Amino acid sequence: MALTGCSGSTAGSGNEGGETLNVLSWESYHDQKQIDKFTAETGIKVNVVNVGSPDEMFAKVKSAPGQWDAALVTSGWYDNYTTNNLLEPIDRSKVDALKDFKLGFDWEGAASSEGSLYGVLYNWGNQPLAWTDDEVLSSPALDKYKNEKGQFDDWNVFWDPALKGRLSIFDDSQAVITMVALTLGIEDPFRLSDQQFEAVKAKLAELRPQIKRLTSGYNDQTDQIARDEVSMAYLNLSVVVGGVEKAGKTLHVNNIIKQGVPAWSDNYSIIKHDTMKLDAIYKFINYTQSTSWQAEFITRTGSAGILDYERATSPEGVEAGLTPEALEATLIPATRDGEAFFSKMVFGRTPENLEKRVEMWNEFKIGTS
Repeated sequence: MALTGCSGSTAGSGNEGGETLNVLSWESYHDQKQIDKFTAETGIKVNVVNVGSPDEMFAKVKSAPGQWDAALVTSGWYDNYTTNNLLEPIDRSKVDALKDFKLGFDWEGAASSEGSLYGVLYNWGNQPLAWTDDEVLSSPALDKYKNEKGQFDDWNVFWDPALKGRLSIFDDSQAVITMVALTLGIEDPFRLSDQQFEAVKAKLAELRPQIKRLTSGYNDQTDQIARDEVSMAYLNLSVVVGGVEKAGKTLHVNNIIKQGVPAWSDNYSIIKHDTMKLDAIYKFINYTQSTSWQAEFITRTGSAGILDYERATSPEGVEAGLTPEALEATLIPATRDGEAFFSKMVFGRTPENLEKRVEMWNEFKIGTS
C-alpha cells in the first residue's frame, strides 16, 4: 500500500515517527493487521478504542478531549461537538481522497457545522428493516405491513402485538428516534415541534414491550438474531446480515421502507486540544482512504466504505481481495441506481435539541418514559 503523506508542517504536530494516535472508533473499522502495516511504514502507532453508541463516543470526548486525537463521529452529532469546541476544522488540502469521492449523497453536509467541514468520510450505510423465517411472521394478520413482493416495508410492524418481546433494537438515541418520527409520518424527523416531540416520546414508550433487549454494537445484535431470540430487527448495520448468515441463519432485509430509511455516515474528526498531532492524523486518514485499505475493509466487514462502484471494481480493489461476491454483499452495487436508491434514505442531521433527545432516550432505557 502506497503511503500518501501530508505536505508542510503543522504547529504542535511534533515528529511523526514514534508518535502514538489515540482513536475512538467502531467495531471492525480498524483491523490490527492493517494498523500494524501503517505503523511499520510510518513509525506512527495507533491505539483504537471502540465504542457502542454515538452517545458514548461524545461523552468520552467531552469528558477528556486531551486523551483522544481523532474520533469516527457519526452524522447528526457535529453541532454538539462544535458547540463544546471539541473539534478542529478539516484542512481540505491535506486530504488527498477528496478528489476521488464520487458518492451519491451529501456526506460533507452531514459532517459540517455552521458551514465548516469537521469530518472526512470513512464509512456510510443505512439502518433497514430485517426479519427471520420465524413462523409467526407468516401470519396473514401481518400482510398489511408487506409490499406486493411479500416484503415487510412498513415500520409500523414493530408495534404489532405479534412481535411482543421479539424485536431487536440497538442502543442509539438518534437512529431510533428518527425511525419513530418517520413511522409517525413526520416530514422532517430532525426538526420536531413540541407537539411532534411529545408524539414521538409516546410512540417510543409504546415500543418498549416489543423489544427483547437493546443491543450494543453490531456483534451483539448479530448474536441476538443468530440465537433466535428475536423475529424482526431494526438493523444497526447491514453487516449484521453476513454475520447471521455465517451462523447458519437466514435474515431477510428491505432497504426501501415506505416512510424512509434512516442512514448514517461515520467520519474522521480531529479532537481539539493543546498538543494536536495534525500531520500524523492526516497521514493516518489518507492511508486508510486508499483503495487498497478500503477494499480490505469492505471485504472483511461487508461495509460500504468510501469506494464507488468504479473504484471498488478497479484492478487495485480486486488485487486487495474485493471479489464480485464480496462486493455483492455490500450496498455499493445499489449506488449505481443513483437517486432511485438514495431518495428513500434519510441521512442523519443535527437535530433541533440533541440534549433533549438523549434525555428522552435515557428515560426510555430505564423504563420511565
